[in-house]
Amino acid sequence: MNFENRIVIDPEIRSGKPCIKGTRITVYDILEYLAGGMAEDDILRDFPALSPDDIRAALEFATTRTPGLMKGRIRVGKDFDAPLPGALLDAFEGKTGSR
Repeated sequence: MNFENRIVIDPEIRSGKPCIKGTRITVYDILEYLAGGMAEDDILRDFPALSPDDIRAALEFATTRTPGLMKGRIRVGKDFDAPLPGALLDAFEGKTGSR
């Protein structure tokens, strides 16, 4: 999948934050939902404009901006990195369903 076909950055939409094409839903919104424990199915039910490929595109986009995601870790602060929250790591690895 190529996230560039699904993610747009337009200064007129959500102040230029990366969004899912055709929506005002940002990549960061999706990542926050996943990190907060929402399952992919829950996100798709709450946001019918999204598809599973949109969620994958958000994760792929994030990995290009945050290399630690590739290793299942994310930087927290200047000198500390921590494991990804379980739901976000599951989504990144392609696991779906409720936790």
